[in-house]
Amino acid sequence: MFGKIILFIFLGLLSASALPLDHYKMVFDDIKSGKEGKVIKELTEGNSTHLTYLTSLGMSYIELAHNFNPKNCYKLYKINDLVSSWYDNFVLTENIYYNDYDEDKEFNESLAYKCKKVGFADINYFIKPKLVDKGLSLIRIAILNGDLNAVRLLIDLKDSDKIPNSYIINLIKRLKTDNKININPYISFLIGQDYLTDPLIDPTSALQQFVDAKDIDDPSLSYFIAYAKIEELIEVLLDDKHNFSEDDYKYENQVIDKKILEDIHENASRGDITSILYLSQYYVNETKLNQALMYFNQACSLSSSRACEIYKLRRDLSRSSDLYPLLEKFDKDTPDPEIAIAIGKWYDSHNKDLAAIYYYSYAADNNPELFFHYVKSPKIMEKIASKYDYDSNLDQKIYWLEAAANAGSFSSKQTLYEMYIKGDYVTKNYDKAIYWHQRYCFDEQVEYTRGSCTALNRLRQDPQLQRALDNGDKQAQYEIGSMFIEYKTLYDIGIDLLEKAAKQGQLSAEMILRLKRQKSHIDFSG
Repeated sequence: MFGKIILFIFLGLLSASALPLDHYKMVFDDIKSGKEGKVIKELTEGNSTHLTYLTSLGMSYIELAHNFNPKNCYKLYKINDLVSSWYDNFVLTENIYYNDYDEDKEFNESLAYKCKKVGFADINYFIKPKLVDKGLSLIRIAILNGDLNAVRLLIDLKDSDKIPNSYIINLIKRLKTDNKININPYISFLIGQDYLTDPLIDPTSALQQFVDAKDIDDPSLSYFIAYAKIEELIEVLLDDKHNFSEDDYKYENQVIDKKILEDIHENASRGDITSILYLSQYYVNETKLNQALMYFNQACSLSSSRACEIYKLRRDLSRSSDLYPLLEKFDKDTPDPEIAIAIGKWYDSHNKDLAAIYYYSYAADNNPELFFHYVKSPKIMEKIASKYDYDSNLDQKIYWLEAAANAGSFSSKQTLYEMYIKGDYVTKNYDKAIYWHQRYCFDEQVEYTRGSCTALNRLRQDPQLQRALDNGDKQAQYEIGSMFIEYKTLYDIGIDLLEKAAKQGQLSAEMILRLKRQKSHIDFSG
């Protein structure tokens, strides 16, 4: 029994050290045999038979940095001698230490440290960075020569905590430089994925890279293109430079024949992944994100792809994680106003006004009462008004301008005033012009004593004069008209009131009008 216990302990110790021993063995066996150099020489001669070996060897260097035993002095000295012989940098351009600096940890571990020639700081600041650097340099060579597995490994390393992210950033920068000199589809595939996994996601740049990667033999590429197009549309909606136009967006994208589309739908119904992913892209072009996401998720259920994993992570863990479930539910052909409002509120809360307007408009057009129940912002209503033009959507334009004005938008009150006083797209209506100018001046219950608000304040403080004016009293028309003509913004209304008073026989009004007309005909040319 005792012998069995000893045997189990021995096997346990052996298994615990097996992984680091394998990586150590692979690295030093390679150095002894010179296989790395032989494989690289084969690649220069066009023979990629042993290409994947470089990726495996690169990972052994990286794993060795994680798994060697700092108390095994013989192996540690041997590794230290090895990295000390590497004078050239492989990927990194500067020595940066491996782990976050932790004084307590370093002090405690150094107390138990037995190797005299190499200290704890030497491992973290010198040995580990060099081993990782060497591993990444081999992975880079593998990617340059077309190893798709190396592409996947590098993205996995970027997403993991195995090595500092700065190392991967430096390597990808180097690969981007390589790609500018000579386009390599495998590097393009890697860079495209990098744009999609970066916290500052850039799907447009990813799609540009995937175009250069179109000839690689990887079924995952179609998934990445479909996913990148979904994210690109979301990013386009997030762009606050211009109102999003569905017509403009469709114009920029491919139009497909109806019969061809029916055939693609038929193939997709039979589970053809290529057709399913095509439909995902097609419905992005149609700005139907719910359909695009449905087909993308369907493709992901039939076959695994890293693009599916990236989407799942963003859906579950990103800052916009609560947006994706809403987009999956929103059908713009039969819009649910509550979902539209929920999406609009999400964009609104992230200060993306125009995207919020795009979704709010579905609720505003289909259920204004529900919209007003949830949305109180005059800024939002004002921007909804901006979606409608004056010629074909005048009633809608005025409706939302008035809604914004009633919600407190000063600029909407001013716009309505100017429309009615000038007769822009509407019949001149001075009563409505005065009404909206008064709202502009006094809705905030502030005593305005500047500009044209001063004249309007006279009416506000004298209800009897206002009633007389409303009843067409010539004296009231004269008093208010002669006051209004002193202000540029009220001049036209002032002239109108004076003309009405003069027609009723108010001589002073007629006199002022004559003087105004004489001044306007004086020849100042000399």
